[in-house]
Amino acid sequence: MTESYVYPPADPEVATVVAQLTEGLQNIQHTLEQCYEQLEQGYTLGELRGITDKGYASLYKIAHELCDQGDFQHALPVALQLTLHKPTDSRFAFMAGSCMQRLGQLEPAALMYAITLDVDPEHAAAAYRLGECLCSLGRNEEAMPFLQKCIDLCYGNFDRCQLMDMAREKLSRILP
Repeated sequence: MTESYVYPPADPEVATVVAQLTEGLQNIQHTLEQCYEQLEQGYTLGELRGITDKGYASLYKIAHELCDQGDFQHALPVALQLTLHKPTDSRFAFMAGSCMQRLGQLEPAALMYAITLDVDPEHAAAAYRLGECLCSLGRNEEAMPFLQKCIDLCYGNFDRCQLMDMAREKLSRILP
C-alpha cells in the first residue's frame, strides 16, 4: 500500500509551524530522555521550554482552524504537541483524539479520550467519543459505562441535550 502525498497547509506560516511540530514529534523520545529528571519532579515539558499561555493559545487556534477546515492530518501534530507540553489542559488531548478518530486511528483516539477524562472527569463529549471508539472497535462491553457516563453528565443540561440523545441511541443499540 502506498501513501498518498499530503499537501502542506495553504498558509505558509501554518505550514512551517506544522512541519516544525511534526519534526519535533519524531524526536520526542530523545527530548523526554533529556528532560527525564525535571519531568519526574513534576515539571511539564511546556514549563521547561518556557511556553506561555499566549503561545498555547496561538497553537490551539492554528489546530482548531485546521480542524474546522477538515485538515485533521495537519492539526494532529499540533494537538499532540500541545498535549505533551501541557497535559493538564483537557482541550488538547480531546482535540488530538478527535483528529485521530477522524483519521481512523481508533485505538490511539480512545487513549486520548481516556486521557481527557483523567484530566477532566466531567468532560461529557470525551466520555461519548471514547464509548464511540470502543463500539467501533467491537468492544461494546467496555463502551457501555462511558456512554452511560456521558448521559449522566448531560442530564439536566439543555446545552448537552443532543449529545445525551446520541449517547442514549448508541447505548440502546449495544445493550444485550
